Amino acid sequence: MKFLVFSSLLVLSVGAQAACVSKYVQEGSTLAWTAFKTPKKVGVGAKFDKFTITSKPAESIQAAIKGSTFTVDSSSVNSGNPARDKKIVDNFFTSAGKPIKIEGKVEKIEKDTASVAFTINGVTKSVPMKVAVVEKMATLTGSINVMDFSMSKELAALNEACKALHEDKTWADVDLKLDAKFDVSCK
Repeated sequence: MKFLVFSSLLVLSVGAQAACVSKYVQEGSTLAWTAFKTPKKVGVGAKFDKFTITSKPAESIQAAIKGSTFTVDSSSVNSGNPARDKKIVDNFFTSAGKPIKIEGKVEKIEKDTASVAFTINGVTKSVPMKVAVVEKMATLTGSINVMDFSMSKELAALNEACKALHEDKTWADVDLKLDAKFDVSCK
């Protein structure tokens, strides 16, 4: 009899496991980057105030990340220094008088690594990014080299505009960090 009761409870508990849905939330999400200057490679941190991520709700945060698309308003640079922001936007994130378009898609995600196709300045390149999920926040980190996106003229223009402050050295690599917030509801 005890075995029958235990078996029934086990079946009921397995059948009653909650089905969860993870849904991306724009508010509370941040997109930050660190570029580097001077021969000593000093980091300059900033973020984009305006970016949009489109993601379908899914059974897990990792599943919701896969296939997500994003667009970034490259003129929304915020380093905490408005004069520096203007210099970065005018000299680096502008090409032929227009803001440089930044967009992309998460192509695949396996365990703790995502393959993200970035399209910047009309050039697309897949970039590996580390993925860490803690509670309802997913953090994606990785690095790009702006030369991979045909931005040598823009990098040279920024280096020239900041020559003294950068000691005539602006690096081509940029570290990226996305903190993406999710609502997770289980029934």
